[in-house]
Amino acid sequence: MTPDVTWRTLLEHRRLVLEFYLKRVDGLRRQLTLGMRNIPGDDPLLVSLETDAAEVPVPEEAKARFASEPYALKLIFIQTRLQANLTEVRRLTAAKEGEHIADTNILPEDLRHAYRDADSFLADLQLVQNSLRRNRAGVVANEGAAADIVTLAQTFGFHLAPLDIRQHSDEHEKALDELLALAGALPEGQLYSELSEMEKRELISRELRNPRPLIFRDADLSDTASRVVRVFDVVRRARRRLSPQAVVTYIISMTHEVSDLLEPLLFAKEAGLLRWEKDPETGSERLVSELDIVPLFETIDDLQNCDHLMEEAFGSPEYRLQLAARDGFQEIMLGYSDSSKDGGFLAANWALHDTQARLSKTCRDANVSLRYFHGRGGTVGRGGGRANRAIQSQPPGTFDGRIRFTEQGEVISFRYSLPPIAHRHLEQIVSASLLATETADKELAASPDPKEPDAWLNPMEEMAAHSRAVYRAMVHDDPDFWLFFAQGTPIAHISRLPIASRPVSRSGKKLSSVDDLRAIPWVFAWIQSRYVVPGWYGLGSALEWFVAGDGDDTSSRIAFLQSRYRDWLFFRTVIDNAQLELARAHLETAARYAARTDPPSLGEKFHTQISEEHARTRKWVLTVTQQEELLGHATAVRSTIALRNPAVLPISMLQVALMDTFEKQTEDGTKEADPALREALLLSITGIAAAMQSTG
Repeated sequence: MTPDVTWRTLLEHRRLVLEFYLKRVDGLRRQLTLGMRNIPGDDPLLVSLETDAAEVPVPEEAKARFASEPYALKLIFIQTRLQANLTEVRRLTAAKEGEHIADTNILPEDLRHAYRDADSFLADLQLVQNSLRRNRAGVVANEGAAADIVTLAQTFGFHLAPLDIRQHSDEHEKALDELLALAGALPEGQLYSELSEMEKRELISRELRNPRPLIFRDADLSDTASRVVRVFDVVRRARRRLSPQAVVTYIISMTHEVSDLLEPLLFAKEAGLLRWEKDPETGSERLVSELDIVPLFETIDDLQNCDHLMEEAFGSPEYRLQLAARDGFQEIMLGYSDSSKDGGFLAANWALHDTQARLSKTCRDANVSLRYFHGRGGTVGRGGGRANRAIQSQPPGTFDGRIRFTEQGEVISFRYSLPPIAHRHLEQIVSASLLATETADKELAASPDPKEPDAWLNPMEEMAAHSRAVYRAMVHDDPDFWLFFAQGTPIAHISRLPIASRPVSRSGKKLSSVDDLRAIPWVFAWIQSRYVVPGWYGLGSALEWFVAGDGDDTSSRIAFLQSRYRDWLFFRTVIDNAQLELARAHLETAARYAARTDPPSLGEKFHTQISEEHARTRKWVLTVTQQEELLGHATAVRSTIALRNPAVLPISMLQVALMDTFEKQTEDGTKEADPALREALLLSITGIAAAMQSTG
């Protein structure tokens, strides 16, 4: 997302919420026709009407018409103020891209009656509500439209929803190479990216305390550096001009080092979002920061190391000042997609579970208030599944009632498009949060560092490691795998779909390896080919390896797994999610995709390998769950899958035929495919995604 798109998104948020309020206020005005009889002359509502009459340009005939209906008249004044706010937004939206827009919230003369902020709007609504309560209309004030709009204003303000800003740590580093060179902060010819980790931290520390800016306002920057810098300018403008809640969170993708956390502070300082001020009470200097800096840990290695990284960050003087400026609050985002692509299903789930336990302890030891932000996708391979069960299966002592998680793609429509379903889903989340909070409070009261028994944790760690080795042996270590994946799935055509927010490759160049591929198209391609590998591969080998043991009694190990499935919600969630994906996989269809590879032996090799692991995983999942067939606990879901498969098969066969035709038309590299053929291919992808009810 570019800085200009970010700004226009923020304006769209404000426009939508203002239009919504105008409709609600108009509806409330039509209801509140109460007269003057029971309202004393010194009621604050009547006093406010005098102020409104002097400030707000309401036609005299309207004032006369509603002179004996003070509540309706007050709401007319409120509507007029809101309309001025909406006019301002429309003018900002109409401004040309790149046109300078003042950061200060000084309104033009014709809009001076607009609300300066959402709190002023809320105060007017509460003035009406409190007057109703004082004047024997408490039921009207506390129920229905009047109470609803107050709650809505408290919830959505004038920003509708805060917009998170997210940037890759490499982009910060590239931009700082340029900015620090322009500022002369490094010796001639030396780049920031070439410094050691400690040198980076020392340099950032010096520059954070240096009052001079790194660059002048109209510095000639590259596109990369300009995008990074201008986003912070947009954030400043949004917080000053629109709402302080418009942007609060800045997320750093691929956080590997403490310097990755400190780098955004330099850009924030450059934009005026971070500054030094004198404490009015003590007279000492203090840091004022307007943004929460949120690391995103995504790969297995980063998840395994992030508690040590955060411990170092908490020990950094500059980062401690940042925390103090944010009232000791730290949000941490956990990535479910890249960890799964990196290490496979079981390893990713275990790494995320174990990471939460370690990070929570680190934050408790540092007296830091922690909230997790779970970057879940729609599919099981990207952390999807039942949100309420995911909340309740978190490690002991890690949940305090606060949580954030992403809802993506088709999951939004599935869960929220129908009010009864949305209501039920939100009830499930609230219920799970209350239960998990109560459990966590009891666990923390019983022990300062609660944890699950080592007898559970150690076997899981060993199985996760074995699963990861099996997964990586095929996906990352086999030199033939990329060729199979590129030919045996429609990944090349998925990259042309106009539905993604980002390119399918991280580098933005032509796909050439699994490492360069983003997680969403990775999962999407496996779903299209019906292997659904990200949701189960490696689990069966891990379970089989554990049961085999080192000559121990296999029956006792099987009994151990079965008892953990019954008693450990985390393990049960992992197994149940895997059996859902095992059932969704359709190897007969997948074989048609594998047969496309050149040479055919390549497809045979990997299809056999995946099929054997599927059979192995199915066998051990049924053993652990003590079921006769997959999804024995969810017969409705199983029936849906069985009903769907015959309907999806013709689309899959059509897609395979279309891909074959496409390759024949373009095999010499000199011809473009027939546009109608390309369109048909994209429609086949859309059709299978709709049938499977998931993209990635």
